Amino acid sequence: MTKEELDFLIQQGEGYNLEFKESYNPSVAREICAMANAAGGKILIGVTDDGMVKPVELNNKIRSEIQDLVRNFDPDFTVDVSELSGVIVIDVPDGEKKPYSTNGKFYMRQGANSQQLSRD
Repeated sequence: MTKEELDFLIQQGEGYNLEFKESYNPSVAREICAMANAAGGKILIGVTDDGMVKPVELNNKIRSEIQDLVRNFDPDFTVDVSELSGVIVIDVPDGEKKPYSTNGKFYMRQGANSQQLSRD
């Protein structure tokens, strides 16, 4: 992804395939799970809900935590984590073994929100 592509995504605003997080928090597992159960998407950490960039550094601790969160999904799942211009980009592919759960809970994207669902 280029800086121009990142700027374009931020200008589009949050939606079905795009989530902004101002800072890293382990609750991001819920958003990853919801996107995996939908059509995939991107989570941008370091971007406020109104599209302002608040730079965040992708360090080994955060990268490891994100990978550990995803490793605990059922069934197995992986994401790509990178940083561009102070924004952590979590690229969530469309899940091939749906439904996915995290901590025994299922989530699905509905518009720009992630909703908890039952397995059915």
